[in-house]
Amino acid sequence: MTVRINEHGWTPLDGAVPETLDADKVYLIPTRTAVQTAEGAKPELCYTDNVRYLPKAARVKGLPLEFSQPEGERHYLQEFSIDPEMWSLGLALLTMASDWLILTVSLFISQRADNQGWTNEQAHELPLRVYVAETETGRDIELEGSGTDVIEALKVLQAEAKKRKQGN
Repeated sequence: MTVRINEHGWTPLDGAVPETLDADKVYLIPTRTAVQTAEGAKPELCYTDNVRYLPKAARVKGLPLEFSQPEGERHYLQEFSIDPEMWSLGLALLTMASDWLILTVSLFISQRADNQGWTNEQAHELPLRVYVAETETGRDIELEGSGTDVIEALKVLQAEAKKRKQGN
């Protein structure tokens, strides 16, 4: 397994993570900003375009994934003619012990395969960056590697989080 795990190596953008999180949900958070040209305007929080339909696909599968930004306030990088540097996914959740975390990342990889015409196996071997904000502990974790390696690393982190919860 070759994955780069960087704890506290990134910080969620201001306003990206909801103030209160439901323990049974995973929130899709914006990972980029687009600079506004109006003087004094705050940069817009932006989702990468490849996550636009992920919450809808998640609902079909029974996964409790939703956007952290309300409808009407969501912006996507393509609106600003910005291309993401790589496929990435930003998630916020109460705890890494969430049963929905790995399923959400797996669904994202499957959608990537569908969108690009790759097999699921090919999509799992492509580079992926996942940002996870765990609000219960304040940990912010960035994982980067192949989809397969990122999922394996998340399984390890999730198992550690479940052990910590049981120890409390």
